[in-house]
Amino acid sequence: MMVSDVDELVQSGEGETTEFKAQWAESVLETASAFANTRGGTLLVGVDDEGRVVGLDLSESVLRTFSNRLADSLRIQPSLETHTVDDEQILVIEVASSRIPVSYKGRYYKRVGNTTREIAPEALGRLFIEKWGVTWDSVTGDYPLDQIDAGTVRQFIRLSRPRLPYVTEDEPIESLLHKLDLLVEGKLTRGAILLFGKEPQRRFLMTQVHMGRFKTATTIVDDKLIRGNLFRQLEQVMQLFRQYLQVRYEIPGEMGQAPGPLEALQRREIWDYPLEALREATINALIHRDYFDPHREITIRVYDDRVYVWSPGELPPGITVEDLKKSPHDSSLRNPLLAQVFYFAGWIERWGSGTTRILELCHQQGLPEPEFRSEKDRFELVFYQSPYTEERLREMGLNERQVRAVLWVKEHGRITNRKYRELSGLSDEGARQDLTVLIEKGVLQRKGKGRSTHYILGKVGD
Repeated sequence: MMVSDVDELVQSGEGETTEFKAQWAESVLETASAFANTRGGTLLVGVDDEGRVVGLDLSESVLRTFSNRLADSLRIQPSLETHTVDDEQILVIEVASSRIPVSYKGRYYKRVGNTTREIAPEALGRLFIEKWGVTWDSVTGDYPLDQIDAGTVRQFIRLSRPRLPYVTEDEPIESLLHKLDLLVEGKLTRGAILLFGKEPQRRFLMTQVHMGRFKTATTIVDDKLIRGNLFRQLEQVMQLFRQYLQVRYEIPGEMGQAPGPLEALQRREIWDYPLEALREATINALIHRDYFDPHREITIRVYDDRVYVWSPGELPPGITVEDLKKSPHDSSLRNPLLAQVFYFAGWIERWGSGTTRILELCHQQGLPEPEFRSEKDRFELVFYQSPYTEERLREMGLNERQVRAVLWVKEHGRITNRKYRELSGLSDEGARQDLTVLIEKGVLQRKGKGRSTHYILGKVGD
């Protein structure tokens, strides 16, 4: 590594692939294990957490000791180099990503952001399988063929005909599953059971969707557990969306003119949210969730003014929330066999296009941009019916007076300075200052002049 590269690392600070250590300690070996189990990385020993170069005594015997400890404790051979930075010697340890899991004292570590964390016992299976290039849906087991639902297989054949023209209605089930890599050396994969099984939850308990209709966080109107294979789960989720949401009808026609008789027959359904966008979100959850997590299920919560779609598993390394909004963007398939079948069925148009399609559909309907959240061990997509919810207004930094005023405008259409004073108890000047902040944030717009001055909702979230 060149000196300029080391200087740049020091200036850039710690991250997923960079760690500073003021001195050699046991934590150096833990971090080296984490780098090997994740994407690899560089340890700078002799640099403190704040990026200050404090230096080390790096004689040949010390370097040999460090190298032997890495080899003996981790069974890896990283690159060790000494560099002089600000007249101080530091040790640069470059660790490559390992093809096999690397432990330290019987424990396994990984990098999460700029931290080193121990891998929980229930997640070790995922680490071992991922390191060997095997995905959850490709693992085979002693699953009898009679667990496959023939009706679902035939449904798939009908749906996939445009993309799999060589597959015929009388295709033997074993032959089709073999072509889809769901039957390997005579054994069914987990993916085959989840996609086409009669009762996948008998094998994999939490491969289900928990869906409910809520008035508040604690007031539950309806509560459903959706089970069966992924085809059945998608169908049932969409049926419940139609039950939970409101729909209105629009009849095409030019502004100010009555529609013709044919147009009147072609009324258009307008749901609270585009059903196609909700279907995309559900499909993303079903095929991209982390099935290695055996304790959690996909959760969908429908409120009066928002919808949450939550699934186990954060975004794969290298993909950010902002990437999801770009078209096109890279696609990292956690469960490639599941994704392949949904693609052949026509439920996925292009790899990596689902999230941008969701944004486009919501924009076309005049809805706020949905929110993507990737947190530890989970991914969440939130649809908003209006940008003016209490939660979002508070997230914008509005005080309680301003939140109450915006909700008043939402209900009554407008607000005046006088009404704001009544609601808030502020003076004329205080009300004017609060209203100015709301205008600057785009939450309210000022209309009229003099005594007719009033304020209406702005364009937040459009």
